Order: sequence, then C-alpha cells, then structure tokens
Amino acid sequence: ILWKATIIQAMEYRVSFLFSILANFIDFTFGFLQYIVFFTAAKSIAGWNSDQILTLYGVFMCIFSLHFILLYPNLIEMGEMVNRGSLDLLLTKPVNSQLILSFKRISLEELGSFGASLALLTWLAGKGVLQLNIATVAQFISAMLGSMALVYSLFMILMSLAVKLEKLENMSQLMWSLFSFCRYPMEIYPGWLKHMFYTLFPIAFVSTVPASAILGRASIEITILGIIIALIAFAGSTFFWRHTIRAYTSAGG
Repeated sequence: ILWKATIIQAMEYRVSFLFSILANFIDFTFGFLQYIVFFTAAKSIAGWNSDQILTLYGVFMCIFSLHFILLYPNLIEMGEMVNRGSLDLLLTKPVNSQLILSFKRISLEELGSFGASLALLTWLAGKGVLQLNIATVAQFISAMLGSMALVYSLFMILMSLAVKLEKLENMSQLMWSLFSFCRYPMEIYPGWLKHMFYTLFPIAFVSTVPASAILGRASIEITILGIIIALIAFAGSTFFWRHTIRAYTSAGG
C-alpha cells in the first residue's frame, strides 16, 4: 500500500518521471563508455579483461540502483520524520518500525540504470562470459545476498545517525563516495588498502566478489567469508538501531 502511494505520487508528473528514468539510463551508458575507453589503451586491468570488467560494472550498477530504488528515499525522509514528529507516531504503533522505515518509500527513477545493468549482464551471458552452472549461480546468488545485506547495514547505521543528529545532509554524496570504490576490481588497489577492503571496511564483497563468483574467479571460501561478515554487519546495525530507538526522546526532546 505504501509503495503504491509513492508510485501514484511520482506519476503526478509523468514527463518528469520518464525523463528521470531516461537520465539514469544515459548515466549508465556514459559509465559503460568509460570502461570501453579504458580498453582502447590496455588489454586488461589488474588481470581483468574487458568482458570481466563489464560484468563487474553490471553487478555494481544492479546493487547501486537497487539501493536508490528501495533504501535511499527512506534515508532522505528519516530526518524529516524526526523533525515533524512523525517518527513518534510510528513508534507507538504495533508494527516493526525498522521494517516500515527501511522500505516505506521507493523511487523508480533508477529503473533506467537497473534495466540497463540487467540487459548488460544478459548480453554477457549470451556471449558466454558468465559461468552459468549450478555451482557458480548458487555462489553468485549467495554473494549478492551478502552484498545487499552489507549495503543495508550501512543504510541502517545512517538511519540511526539521522535519528540522533535529526538532520543528515549530503547523504547521496557520502553514499556515492563509498560506492565509488566498488566500481573497480579490488586488485587495482595497493595491498594494504585491498586488505582493508576485505576486512575492516569490507566493500570488496559489494561488487567484486559477486562478479568474481559469476565469472568463476571467486573461491567458495571468500564467498562464505563475505556472508559471515554481512551477517555480523546486519546484526550490528540492527543492534545500533534498536539502541538508538531506546534512547530516542521524541521530537519535543
């Protein structure tokens, strides 16, 4: 019902809505062309050839666009709900506040990027680039679920900060800065930084590991490690959210 309401609201300005989808498709296309330009000067990047890099780009854009479709609109609204007192009303209702606040609104403007990324992966599958057997597909799905859990965990931490600080601006820039490291394979980074991206700040599991899985490049151990880290991050972010809500003193202080 809530999603239907947001879609109806978006459809009030249909031309603007369609242009937003087109703009995101064009943004995807420019990113695609950027990778094509790279391979006019090199045959591979850190051991990844052009088709493998495009697979990474397709996976990255799938996850990135899903974040902006499902999660980002709710992060934007969080600060407003605190300031308006709407959060107080929700917390008094017999519903799961984390679930409602996480997925209350959706934005379909990123459908252009999401559809284009699926089309790219389908094209690569048709070329035989992707290893579509039971083992690699299962590993890929597991890695993607872990990736989305990591992204959701970061989202929940930012939601909690929005409640504590009451106003959290420039989230799109912050999220994009974090996501930008995932656009390229982890092998391009120095050893110490790559190690950090697999442990302390595990963004390697957002796009590099899922892409490596569907390409047949990832070991089962690294995929399992990613799932474990994702579960720990999810549990930690949920605990942080619940602690934030317990300490919340309402809009009036």
